[in-house]
Amino acid sequence: MKKSKYIIVALMAICMTSCSDWLDVQPSDQVSEETAFGTVAGFKQTLNGVYVELNADKVYGRNLSCGMIEILAQRYLVSEEATRYFPLAEYDYTGANVQGQISNVWATAYNLIANVNKILENCEKRRGSVLSEEYYHIIKGEALALRGLLHFDLFRLFGPIYEGGEDLVSIPYYDAFSLNVAPSLQSSEFMEKVITDLKNALGELKDDPVIENGVKGKNGDTFLTDRNLRLNYYAVKALLARAYMYIGEGELAAAQAQEVIDIHDKSGFFPFVKSSDVLAKEPDRVFSSEVLFGLQNLNVSLLYSSMFDANRLKAEGLLAPRADVISALYSGGDVDDYRYRTSLNKTAEVGGNNYAIFQKYMGGDSLYSQIIPMIRIGEMYYIKAEAQMDMDPDGAFQILKDFLTHRGIAAPSISNPQDLLDSEYKKEFFGEGQLFYYYKRKNRSSIENASGNGISMGSQQYVLPIPDGETQYN
Repeated sequence: MKKSKYIIVALMAICMTSCSDWLDVQPSDQVSEETAFGTVAGFKQTLNGVYVELNADKVYGRNLSCGMIEILAQRYLVSEEATRYFPLAEYDYTGANVQGQISNVWATAYNLIANVNKILENCEKRRGSVLSEEYYHIIKGEALALRGLLHFDLFRLFGPIYEGGEDLVSIPYYDAFSLNVAPSLQSSEFMEKVITDLKNALGELKDDPVIENGVKGKNGDTFLTDRNLRLNYYAVKALLARAYMYIGEGELAAAQAQEVIDIHDKSGFFPFVKSSDVLAKEPDRVFSSEVLFGLQNLNVSLLYSSMFDANRLKAEGLLAPRADVISALYSGGDVDDYRYRTSLNKTAEVGGNNYAIFQKYMGGDSLYSQIIPMIRIGEMYYIKAEAQMDMDPDGAFQILKDFLTHRGIAAPSISNPQDLLDSEYKKEFFGEGQLFYYYKRKNRSSIENASGNGISMGSQQYVLPIPDGETQYN
């Protein structure tokens, strides 16, 4: 069986620092398995290392949050001179630059999966001898969830359009550590494994301190605090809802989403952002209290300066939507929308075009200014509404309308529930990488491009090519 140049474990030994900045670390070179898993601290550090690496530019630190994936969703008007970005906006996956970006996503994600599988393997080997039952279940649960998350997003990029493509061959799923290339699975088989990992993760996380104490977690144990910066029990439920929705299981998706909504309503966990947070001197642009799982990225301000800062970037380096397209999206009373007011209400002329400047990742000194959201409470309301769209469109509209009161909108300017949901996916997840996946899940044959015009979409656009050398599986 062919060896993969990508599935090579590089266990990360991370030096723990203070209680509030456990992610303020950098991965070291490869370390021995015995060193990594010989102590509880080693397990903690290695798992934390995976979370740190999720922040790499190659994956969620740029490509799969506000960079490559958002270009594919036609978020930004990209200059033809932008050789790094323009081919992506045209869905031209043939050039060396684009292939390099795609290969980086594939390689980094599968390397992280390999690391996670090593953690899971050693959880079983060292249960009792190194890991107490509490740490065994928490570490195993988070690792299973990470494996499900990474595989799911790889599938959403490289797998076939699921609707009508359930029997098509997709990509490999690694549910154990191996240096050999695993066989590619049919889409339905692949997604069954994603869902199994997430369901098993929930079983392991049944005593997650987030259930009793919310985000603050367990006092006196840094590893079990700040639960919204890790794949906690409720974040995994939300991720499971997302996965069910992706394969068309709306009823199952809505049931998971409702459980998250219920804990939000009954316990006040993950509360909606307040207007005072939005209007503060340093606004909470990511609505951090609503984030079920987010990455603490200490380099967020570099994202802004290198991609979105119109005061220093030329047109070929700037990622920004056209101002008139944003004005059309936030027409009527929607200009009061918290999302517009915090992230898109400033404009600048660059290279002869008038742009709306994306400010969500400007950075700052507060914790919330360093978060890249991975999954948030609002999506649960969208899933609940979508699941009943066909049977009860008035009910679906009411769910969305009620949610929008928490975005500063008294009455939506759009009356059709499906059109409103489409608009919400454009607004809620700007810079968070979910819009392209929404289009692909819905198998939209046409979407609006960055100039406000319709463009045709299909498998050629929605399915990223598997990197060269990784297409022949045994």
